[in-house]
Amino acid sequence: MDKDNEPGVTASRPTVTVIVCTFNRKPWLEKCLRSLEEQEVRADEVMVVDGPSTDGTRQMLEGLEGQGHIVLVRQPKLDGISSARNLGLEKATGEVVCYIDDDAVAQPGWLTSILSPYRDPQVGGVGGPVMDMTGKLTMGKNAVAPDGRWFDESRGESTDGLSQVMVGCNMSFRREALRTIGGFDSYFRYHQDETDACLGVLHAGYKILYQDGAAVWHEWCEGSYRKDRIKWYLKLRYMWGRNTAYLVRKHFSDRVGFSGYLGAQFGGFVQRRAPQQAAVSSNDDKKEEPMPRFFVAMVMFSEFFGIFRGWRDGGSAR
Repeated sequence: MDKDNEPGVTASRPTVTVIVCTFNRKPWLEKCLRSLEEQEVRADEVMVVDGPSTDGTRQMLEGLEGQGHIVLVRQPKLDGISSARNLGLEKATGEVVCYIDDDAVAQPGWLTSILSPYRDPQVGGVGGPVMDMTGKLTMGKNAVAPDGRWFDESRGESTDGLSQVMVGCNMSFRREALRTIGGFDSYFRYHQDETDACLGVLHAGYKILYQDGAAVWHEWCEGSYRKDRIKWYLKLRYMWGRNTAYLVRKHFSDRVGFSGYLGAQFGGFVQRRAPQQAAVSSNDDKKEEPMPRFFVAMVMFSEFFGIFRGWRDGGSAR
């Protein structure tokens, strides 16, 4: 019997488009696509948004497109993850859109577990656990507080009373729900893009659920913005400050004021984020060295400059 027709596997299941956004990660993308081919329930449509790769990825994808295995969306230029995801959303035909990173591998039963809850029309999003490439859990059921902090039940943290969110490398949405909120906010070139989309879907009246069986293994690979690790770290702290402040003001400004938010972020930086070790290894012995105080100060300035910028920008997004 064809697996797609087995009772209990896909009976009454919604149609689904799996979207992979990629750029110059051909070896990892190949593994990702192979894992989608091996799912017991096959996607109605596998779509790859390529943006635009120069390492042979485009040629590989054009071959798969010619064979009818994928739908290829050619992104004219790199414009951030939100824009790439929106390109896929615009062309997707499935009732459910699943997003998996190009350096992630879907585990057996992933798609079956994701699709099952969508029989409930109030479900707007379904996500699952993220493991490293050895199978060790790195992120479980997540939720976000009004001040922008993430909480993860896999670390023993309570998510009661918080807004359920998903991890960007392993998330799915009811297409109608995601389109209702305008898709992903292009303000987020990377970081907090998935949180913003989840909050939008929740505020639209839908539920977001977590499925233990919807697991992916994720390899945190070098991206186009991670080549110079010092510059990347400074930019990351800036983007963390900017994007989280924008997110909080956009969604929670009726509950969190700027002075309270700024104070909480300052305390959080001192307690949790001020680095104790260098972001880069020494060239001599490859061991991590203590980070100079001036660099800690630069990191702090970068993050807090981002906070002021993001809070200002978030006011126009409400």
